[in-house]
Amino acid sequence: MTKQELLDALNECFKTEESAIPLYSKHINSTLFLSDFSDQEKKEVSSVLKMLLDESSMHAKLFKGLIKKVKESDQDVY
Repeated sequence: MTKQELLDALNECFKTEESAIPLYSKHINSTLFLSDFSDQEKKEVSSVLKMLLDESSMHAKLFKGLIKKVKESDQDVY
């Protein structure tokens, strides 16, 4: 894999973590609000969604760091 191919893949991962995951979470939360789930079930789902968003944020930071590291590297094959 070339440096550019790796950067393209990492950038795609970063975009997904930054935009898609929060968007899906927001839609699921909205749907949850209108659902017939009990208050306890809604709390549990919301808790899991918050955990996923927090993890997604950590992943985005990791991808951003990897992108920076690869860009600064002289290595062209990975």
